[in-house]
Amino acid sequence: MTKISSRQVKNALAIGPCELSVHAHMKRMAPPSAQSEEIPTEAAVLCHIMLLNSVLERSVNRFADLCGLTFPQWMALGFVGHCGKEGIRHAELGNRLMLSKAPVTGVVDRLERDGYVQRVGDEKDRRVSRIVMTPKGEQVWWDVKKHLRTNSQTLCSSLSGEEQEQLLSMLERLLNAAAAADPILNHTEGTN
Repeated sequence: MTKISSRQVKNALAIGPCELSVHAHMKRMAPPSAQSEEIPTEAAVLCHIMLLNSVLERSVNRFADLCGLTFPQWMALGFVGHCGKEGIRHAELGNRLMLSKAPVTGVVDRLERDGYVQRVGDEKDRRVSRIVMTPKGEQVWWDVKKHLRTNSQTLCSSLSGEEQEQLLSMLERLLNAAAAADPILNHTEGTN
């Protein structure tokens, strides 16, 4: 198990206060000629999500980094582990991570280098390899998950359970719409 000090966890949880509303932040991203324009609600929603993603990504990467991973590597480990001893093909991992082939290969290369996964031949198609999680990979996945769960509970504590479910449903719809419109995600389906 990865030993993480309470100071490291406290530092990973630290998120500074937001000083600007998203509308004010968006106006600071525009030249003076555009600052008097009204900001459409859908633009403000997406800006909120992108700013939130930026803050959350830094926080999550601090936790993952405590265990020697990046968040995409941790997510990849989870998808690989979900497939058990059979493993997962690169293309399917890319689809699940919503990434194109090149970044997936880099993630898998680093996970394999660090002993968290291994590539094994596909029994049905020798031209294809599958990615399988090692015991070391499963342990580090659990280590990061424990810290991320605590962080999630802390960050979402200002929302009721019902609000969290509503937000999750709305974010799911937005994610599905964005994924459907993404040419890379639609291009990689069905490829190895």
